[in-house]
Amino acid sequence: MSTFSKLAAKATRAARIEAKRTLARTALMKNPEVKAAFEALPLNVRKEAELSLGYGSVIITLNVRDLTSFKDKRLTSILERFIDWPTRVNEYTYGAPNKDFVFEKINMIDPVAGNFNLCVNVYSYVKSDSPMCRVVVTGVTERIVREEVKQIVCA
Repeated sequence: MSTFSKLAAKATRAARIEAKRTLARTALMKNPEVKAAFEALPLNVRKEAELSLGYGSVIITLNVRDLTSFKDKRLTSILERFIDWPTRVNEYTYGAPNKDFVFEKINMIDPVAGNFNLCVNVYSYVKSDSPMCRVVVTGVTERIVREEVKQIVCA
């Protein structure tokens, strides 16, 4: 197979994948709950949001980068729109500070697809050189790990 044929096959495969994503997105947006959640996002970030399917879930994912702090208006304007949803927040202190905001409605009903969970993930990243927000050590925890050593003994 020539280099041109390989590149053409790769481009065709990429086009098929993108077509399937577009078709899935169009189908998912027909559900009123999914459409309402997607349209709750500010207009200027909708094009960056990804819409995907998980196991029994419809997932809307948005990455918000280069924040000065978690009080940045770009982030708070998004979070305010999902204030009534059940929420989980995960903080990460490795390197630059970042937080994942997970909003999830359980057991939504679609007449065609049946029950599903609707999840909006907002992944927020503060700039590593931000003067407003940084990772600081506030204490030390010492852990002692006890592990059993086992072996097989046969008679």
